Amino acid sequence: MPTLCRRVVAAVLILLTAGCAHSVAQPKTPGTPAVDARTIGRSVILCTTTEAELRRQFGEPTRDGILHRARILSWIMRWDSPARYLAVLLDDRGVVVDVYWDIPSEVSWEPTDQCRGH
Repeated sequence: MPTLCRRVVAAVLILLTAGCAHSVAQPKTPGTPAVDARTIGRSVILCTTTEAELRRQFGEPTRDGILHRARILSWIMRWDSPARYLAVLLDDRGVVVDVYWDIPSEVSWEPTDQCRGH
């Protein structure tokens, strides 16, 4: 291979390597299995499913936080665009009282206690 060709190939390889070094892979929640929307929908039963059951099934949540003094957990279930989430509102006992799932991330959700009075 002529010297010029080697230099061009080397330069291309360096550029490709540099480009790959800066690319960021989609984060993955450890222990989160790939599941479809129907499986997720059937797995969360309002007023019955607990935080512990969800953690066993989907791994650690992507987010764990407070909204209006209520506890919200969420998992990213699909990273494609738009990303798909499973989010739950928990009561003081750690029981799911509202759920948001298989809806694009751009859709807003106002969680409310669907189990009040049960």
